Amino acid sequence: MKIHLCKGDETLEQALAIINDNDPDGRAYTFDKEADRCYVGDEAFVNAPVLINYKNSYYALHIAE
Repeated sequence: MKIHLCKGDETLEQALAIINDNDPDGRAYTFDKEADRCYVGDEAFVNAPVLINYKNSYYALHIAE
C-alpha cells in the first residue's frame, strides 16, 4: 500500500494526477470522493493499493479499468 499526503493547497484531483503520472508500474487509479472515503482500520483502508490523505481524511483508490 502506498499513501500520498496532500501538500498545502493540493486538491484531490491534483493528488490523483500525481499518483497516476508517477506510478512505477504504469497503472492508472480512480476513486469517488463520496463512496471511497475511508477510515483507518476499515476494509477499504486495509485493501486499497493507494490511499490519499487529504486534510486528515483518507480516500481509497482503485485501479482504473
